[in-house]
Amino acid sequence: MKRRLPIVLALVICFTFTLAACGGSKSTSKVATPEDFPGHNIAVQTATTAADSVDEMIENGAKNITVSRYEKVTQCFDDLSLDRVDAVYVDSVVSAYYTADSDKYDRVWINDVGEPMGLCFAKSSVQLEAAVEAAVDTMFYDGTMAEIAIKNFGEDFTAGLRDVKEAPVIPTDFTTIQEGKLLVGAEVGYPPMEYTTEDGLTFIGFDIDVTARIGELLGLEVEIVNTAWDGIFAGLEKGQYDLIASSVSITPERQEKYILTAPYVSNALCIVVKNG
Repeated sequence: MKRRLPIVLALVICFTFTLAACGGSKSTSKVATPEDFPGHNIAVQTATTAADSVDEMIENGAKNITVSRYEKVTQCFDDLSLDRVDAVYVDSVVSAYYTADSDKYDRVWINDVGEPMGLCFAKSSVQLEAAVEAAVDTMFYDGTMAEIAIKNFGEDFTAGLRDVKEAPVIPTDFTTIQEGKLLVGAEVGYPPMEYTTEDGLTFIGFDIDVTARIGELLGLEVEIVNTAWDGIFAGLEKGQYDLIASSVSITPERQEKYILTAPYVSNALCIVVKNG
């Protein structure tokens, strides 16, 4: 989520060829790869990797792409189900939620360039980040991380990211904004990473489970601070929470401004279409 990806020149050439073939009119074929975006309506969540990626395609010469932008990824899939858009351009971890054991949606393409995600801290939180990093390593060491991944994704999106051969020692020389608590900023509404039960009363998802276990290992009570994505980094800078656990892609730009852990979940952009 939220990482700009380079656009390969060959992809732009393919876009140009597609436009020449269809004469700029709406195509009747289904979307199978990003090369098929011209002539179609593509749904993306605002301020995400997918939105940045499709914008970069347009900046690099792709034309006749209609982009429908939504604040919530759930809205993307709502409109796909209603045939208001032709495809959803989204993270693979999210596509797993919508396509697993479903005959309604189909993941038709996934990028071979990954975008690992990390937990995000303010630059001043060096000691806390070190403790959380050790807690995450502990989860990889004892198998908890894989269990949480399979529970939420149906597959292990954490496999191979860390090779922890010895039980880590978790530092205790950290402080948090509120003593005894770990405040976690997350955009709840991004299944299966962080969302709610059907009654809307309980937060669930991969990041919810991961941070709950981190809290146990650090001896802290975890409180999720539900925050809209477009303001989530500003909230961290203002000290509204100790860290962000919300599908944050690791990028050089973010590493300049914040501390990001080593990857704890793998991901890539993909395309989801409606079956039938």
